[in-house]
Amino acid sequence: MTQPLRAIFLLGTLKKKQVLSHTLTLCEVVAEILKSQENVESEIIRLRDYNIQPGTKTEIDNDDWPKIVDKMTASDIVIFATPIWWGIQSSLIQRVIERLDELNDELLETGKSEFANKVGGIVITGDEDGAEHIIGNILNFMSWNGFSIPPAPSVTFLGDASEDTKESLKKKFKKRGVYDAAKTFARNEAYLARLLKENPFPQAED
Repeated sequence: MTQPLRAIFLLGTLKKKQVLSHTLTLCEVVAEILKSQENVESEIIRLRDYNIQPGTKTEIDNDDWPKIVDKMTASDIVIFATPIWWGIQSSLIQRVIERLDELNDELLETGKSEFANKVGGIVITGDEDGAEHIIGNILNFMSWNGFSIPPAPSVTFLGDASEDTKESLKKKFKKRGVYDAAKTFARNEAYLARLLKENPFPQAED
């Protein structure tokens, strides 16, 4: 039996719970594959349901952000999941990036990252172009904040935003090869996470 791992999805959908979300559905598919194929337990954090204030500090007005950071640092794999809005990531994912700025400052000052030896990944859905731009932007951010990035670190579904059911949406995923991409993604994320557990990157010395 392979060593169990833990993954967290930061879900940036803007939709309410009762509305079908392509991004959430794809996260659920990836989480199922991570569990069945790679022995990875996942938690999906729906950012819309939390009080996350604007700003660049870890602690602001007693909001929920520090709790989310704790979940990130307790995980082996951290996945940013976003719809495409006008060619860029959702405002909720952008807020995550902004709120992590203080930890980036600490990394620059000390050479130590809270996310060292953790693996980053991306899930993207949308009905317009922008996926490659978002992938480049977020992976650059993750890399400079200490995350390690494996090959094929993203799973993308681009399709129309018609009113699918969850079942019909999953059929679209299978028809367009999204499941195959998700299996490769899961394998690479878990492989690198286990490798880093056994052979961690050195951190700057005190």
